[in-house]
Amino acid sequence: MNVFSAYTLTSLFAMATFAFVTSVTPGPNNLMLLHSGARFGFKRTIPHMVGIASGFCVMILLCCIGVAAVVLGYPATNWVLKIIGSLYMLWLAVKLWKNGAVPKNINPDGNLPDAQNKNTAQPMTLMQAALFQYVNPKAWMMALTLPAVYLPQTGLLWANTLIACALCAVINLLSVSVWARGGEMLQSVLHKPHYAQIANVTIVLMTVYCALSVWL
Repeated sequence: MNVFSAYTLTSLFAMATFAFVTSVTPGPNNLMLLHSGARFGFKRTIPHMVGIASGFCVMILLCCIGVAAVVLGYPATNWVLKIIGSLYMLWLAVKLWKNGAVPKNINPDGNLPDAQNKNTAQPMTLMQAALFQYVNPKAWMMALTLPAVYLPQTGLLWANTLIACALCAVINLLSVSVWARGGEMLQSVLHKPHYAQIANVTIVLMTVYCALSVWL
């Protein structure tokens, strides 16, 4: 065992698997990236992806050094997080429904007109995406579970925590990028009204499901 860290290859693999499965499966972040990739393209969505990874990294850091104990020790805190997170996602679903989760007037080449891209809508910024993690119930579930299950109880806390943060941030960034790329790939078909409508309804319904699933 290393004097600084108590991780073994087995424990690192287990934590990496947890980070991958929870990061790549559908959730608020990935649905927003799918939408952003379809509307703005992969390149303009990069700050959004980096914001998710960095915000999640800081959340893990906070949970590892004691925030998790506070949240788990006071059930009311968990209820507040659930209420805020689910209400925000329902508001997001309504906003997507009104504005269209994907644009209605994509050019035949699959791209948005410059005016619509630059003036009426903007991709989420790095800071906005980072702050969104603190109203994201799925992110809290991941961050609260990690120190309880995967953080070694021996070795130096700061070393174990930094390794966990770095590993999860990298895996999270790679995982969520798949959704942004998938959204960009949808641009080639979304200029057809029928497909655009299906995409709109699907993204909105999945967002509503994410909001309600925290209570199931």
